[in-house]
Amino acid sequence: MIKISILMLTMASVSSYAGGIGAPLNISSASVLPKGVRNLTYKGVAASPSDKFNSSGQQVVLADPFFSEITFANLLDGTKDPNDKGLIEAKMIEMGASLEDSLGSVKGQVNIEVQANVPVFAWGITERFTAAVAIPVTRSSVNIDTGVDHKNPALHAALKQKTNIAPDKQVETFTKLNDPVNEKVKEYNYEPLQNETTTKLGDIKLVGKYKTYEDAKNVVTLGAEVTLPTGEEENPNKVIDVPGGDGQTDIGLNIAHDLILGKFVLASSLGYTVQFSDTVEKRIPFNGLSKLSPDSDNNVKRDLGDIFQASLGAKYGFSGVTLGTAYSLQYKQADTYKGSKYEQSRYDYLAQDSVQNMQAALFSVGYDTIGLYRAKKFPVPLSLNLTHTRVLSGKNVVKDPFTTLDFSLFF
Repeated sequence: MIKISILMLTMASVSSYAGGIGAPLNISSASVLPKGVRNLTYKGVAASPSDKFNSSGQQVVLADPFFSEITFANLLDGTKDPNDKGLIEAKMIEMGASLEDSLGSVKGQVNIEVQANVPVFAWGITERFTAAVAIPVTRSSVNIDTGVDHKNPALHAALKQKTNIAPDKQVETFTKLNDPVNEKVKEYNYEPLQNETTTKLGDIKLVGKYKTYEDAKNVVTLGAEVTLPTGEEENPNKVIDVPGGDGQTDIGLNIAHDLILGKFVLASSLGYTVQFSDTVEKRIPFNGLSKLSPDSDNNVKRDLGDIFQASLGAKYGFSGVTLGTAYSLQYKQADTYKGSKYEQSRYDYLAQDSVQNMQAALFSVGYDTIGLYRAKKFPVPLSLNLTHTRVLSGKNVVKDPFTTLDFSLFF
């Protein structure tokens, strides 16, 4: 499933993810709001992911799982009925074919557009402590297309001749060969593959930041966040779904340090997020080649891997304008799944390719009227910031860049 980062809090370097890591949306900051000052931020995130880094760190398209050879070995692996397996194997032997012989290849295309609208409310409770809440709402559009490239007409003709004694079985066999993805989706009782646009509530975040140290050149804050399972989870009956959240609770801790050198600020942060175990409904794969399966278990014990993040950035401010850049590194541990309805080895396939890492670069430009407001030259204190994020490398993460626009009002 496609996992997409959708949330950043103005007062903390925090990203929202559906069980996995997401590219950062802002440069870390150790600042807190003054006592009694409130901040309302609207954050808009737009992305059109098309590529990803696979488990080997290679760039592939999102539709890569659709691309596969239609070999006799794959036909046997994907066939549950032992009688059908026996028929396929018998016809293969009659034709003098082998398990590696290919009848063609499956191809596909997945186009996704995601827009997140995130209102964030923050309040300076004391001079040292700021609290914030963020409520993301995600709108996504998914377009899917699949097909088959027939590469071996001679093998097709031979298979057709060998199955002509059973017309019903011949029709079934060639329907599957001509549209294998949709036929498998239908056979396994998934919802039909279709283009759709959905709007979903995301996982609400509660964030607190406490300033532990401050002098003329240094500011250090400790942050804590709780991610609530309010977002709509991944639908196990859809082959491709863009979930609003991952359905479980997270707790994160982080430390941020700002080194202030006049108009220049060197910003760094470290963070660790614990993803608590829970119980979910999942389709249980037959093997590691495909996650599609007719078998479902609504009592799967899941423990998503914990996440570590580190970042180093620089900001330069003058006359209300701020320019910034940063480097971010993230790592997520492997997930674990357990169940008793099927063999444990099948549950292990759910955790395949769940280890993630990502290196990303951020570039930002912003403007605020705080200085003008204090000088009584502007009626309200506000800020506007534009951030562009590029993923440099990674494993099992979306590669595409995206841009974030946020507008903040202080009162």
